[in-house]
Amino acid sequence: MNKTRRGMRAASVGAAASALAAGLLLGAAAPQASAASFNFFTVQFTNGSAVVTVSNGSGSTVGSGAWAADPGELGSSTGDTLIANDTLKDGYGIEAHLSTGRIASTRGHNSPYTDKTTGNLPEGNTYYMTVCVVKGTFEDCSDSVAVRA
Repeated sequence: MNKTRRGMRAASVGAAASALAAGLLLGAAAPQASAASFNFFTVQFTNGSAVVTVSNGSGSTVGSGAWAADPGELGSSTGDTLIANDTLKDGYGIEAHLSTGRIASTRGHNSPYTDKTTGNLPEGNTYYMTVCVVKGTFEDCSDSVAVRA
């Protein structure tokens, strides 16, 4: 290969590397789709009940998850009741999870919708509730909240 061809080849390799680097920089600077943002506000009661209220990034309440330890609390006619409540027609659902594996879910239902699951648990025991906003494979969950039966 003569010097002229070698110089042309080196120039084209250098140009290709520069174009690739510029493309990578532009790709890195491109904005990515942002996931929805949710906030969780927890209120715990002395009897072991709790409510986790969920709001979206604009501050609108989207729903809540709750644990009703005793009958007549939080809209529950029975005690030991896990409640998921979806209040905003935004395409997202609410799930309340208890550490026993019990789940109350509004997933797949049109809002407004409430789901309650109940069943007696040993009195005085501590369990943990987590409330999640769900949509397809998306899930954003609260920290675990201690509740009692």
